[in-house]
Amino acid sequence: MFSSPAIAGNEVYLGSNEGKLFAIDLASHRITWSFQTEGSKLYGSTYTKPDGTPNYEVAFAGDFYDDIVIGVYKMFAVGTILASPVIVDSVLYVGSTDGNFYALQ
Repeated sequence: MFSSPAIAGNEVYLGSNEGKLFAIDLASHRITWSFQTEGSKLYGSTYTKPDGTPNYEVAFAGDFYDDIVIGVYKMFAVGTILASPVIVDSVLYVGSTDGNFYALQ
C-alpha cells in the first residue's frame, strides 16, 4: 500500500495495490466496507495475486525497456490507489491509476 490513510469519524480509509479502498472501523479494527475500482474489476484477477499483492510475473514479460514500460501500464490498469483519500462534506474522493477520480458517499 502506498497511500496514506484518511481518518473521519470512527473510520480510517486506506487504498490498496489491488485497486480497492477499505473503510476500517477504528474501535473493532474490522473492515466495514470496501470499494473496488473499475480497473480492478476488469484486470485485478489477472494482475493481482489471491492475497492482494501485485502479480509482477504475469505483467512483465522481460527485462527489456519496452517490456518494462508495457508491464507498468498493465499494473496501472488494475486501478491501484496510490493517492491518499480525502473526505469533504461526507464525500470521500480518491484517484486511481485506472484514470478515474472517484467520489464516494
